[in-house]
Amino acid sequence: MLTPTSAPQQDKKRWLILISVGLATLLSSLNNSIVNTILPLIGKELHISLGESEWIVLIYLLVLSLLLLPMGRFSDLLGRRRIFLFGFVSFIVASAICGLAPSYGLLVVGRGLLGIAGAMLLSVGPALLTTTFPPEQRGQALGLQALMTYLGLALGPGVGGWLADTLGWHSVFYSAIPVALIALTLALLSIPRQTRGNQAIPAWPNTLSFMVSISALVILLNPGVIHAHKLLFLIAFFILLVIAGGLFVILQRTSTRPLIDLRLFHVRNFRYGNTATILNYLCFFLALFLLPFYMTEVLAFSATQIGLWLTLMPILMMISAPLAGAWSDKIGSRVLASAGMICSTLGLLAFALLGILAPHTMLNRIDLALGLTLSGLGTGLFAAPNNAAILRSAPQAQQGMASGTLATCRYLGMMGGITVGGSLFDAIDLYLNGTGQSFANSFLHAFIIVMGIGALFGILGWIASMMMREPTAQPR
Repeated sequence: MLTPTSAPQQDKKRWLILISVGLATLLSSLNNSIVNTILPLIGKELHISLGESEWIVLIYLLVLSLLLLPMGRFSDLLGRRRIFLFGFVSFIVASAICGLAPSYGLLVVGRGLLGIAGAMLLSVGPALLTTTFPPEQRGQALGLQALMTYLGLALGPGVGGWLADTLGWHSVFYSAIPVALIALTLALLSIPRQTRGNQAIPAWPNTLSFMVSISALVILLNPGVIHAHKLLFLIAFFILLVIAGGLFVILQRTSTRPLIDLRLFHVRNFRYGNTATILNYLCFFLALFLLPFYMTEVLAFSATQIGLWLTLMPILMMISAPLAGAWSDKIGSRVLASAGMICSTLGLLAFALLGILAPHTMLNRIDLALGLTLSGLGTGLFAAPNNAAILRSAPQAQQGMASGTLATCRYLGMMGGITVGGSLFDAIDLYLNGTGQSFANSFLHAFIIVMGIGALFGILGWIASMMMREPTAQPR
């Protein structure tokens, strides 16, 4: 029982833990937004193609999505404090490697290490808050943590662009180190030591088959890092995907401790909600990846200008997401999630129109602002209602697994957007260049085609959202 003097001390430590977890969330979302802004600068300095530059973003998301679920299991086994602290140390080291990187290869390695650190921090953060705060304060704590996600997305483009223009792109990675050091210090001072848990060791075949199959799929769709014997490697990765993917499905059906319970996908809202999640984030990250290249190559924007324009999307997400979450309790999830997908689709069509409009005109700027507004509103209106529908559809005993599956689908969508925005754009641009078109024409035509294809994915996402049912209807 707490004494009168110990209660205020414990309350103070709770809020220090919240600040530390919030900074960890901020750092992770910054990594998602800050690097996209400076990709054209990195590409020019390191002399890499657009298809190769996608791996600077993709490797972080891939490693993070592969390790998010396993790291959560490890934190139960080894202790959350230990994993969380080591996550900050790893983040500091990886940021230094990225900042010092003299070559493309080392930068990709550093970004992969940042993905490992991010998985440690994000898998443990919410659990630290729910075990630290009493039930009457948990919603407030988790809400403040979610706010840090949007704050990172909003700050990333502007801060990254200004730093890159002022001090060079290397400084963008160095800038995260002081924040990580502050968060590490707060975590050391506030998170109590824990004994190792008695949780069962994770089922390794489940985890490994998942990691190998997703990795093989991503490499098959993004072969830009393969330079020698490409066809041989692609055949090998295809065989690996078939074997590992088939094994994963079999294991999930037969294992007593599945990584993802495939029976959850028999639930209508869970199935269609996660499908819509993948497609919504595909649309958002397709635009987020390609727009900086359009702004650099066609509009001749500086990194600072790019950052300021891109900030419009997360600011609108910060405003619309909380409102959509509150509205969904009154009018249901399907209407808002479907409206969000319509906005995202229209945003991509507006971006496709940029390839037709003359670049240095007021109409072009109006269309750019319209596309950014629609994309930001689309994800903001979609996320909270769709997440609520998915989690409500899962049994109470499987809420943790449902949440982990949702997070995995979110990252799969992000990687899908970068794949369409990078590899597909590169392939179309290369083909058009081979037909004798100039660089400017082939770039604009490829840009229009890829944004149009993205809009088709948006239509599929809208159909998936419309297939969901409200809780008053039969959910299965």
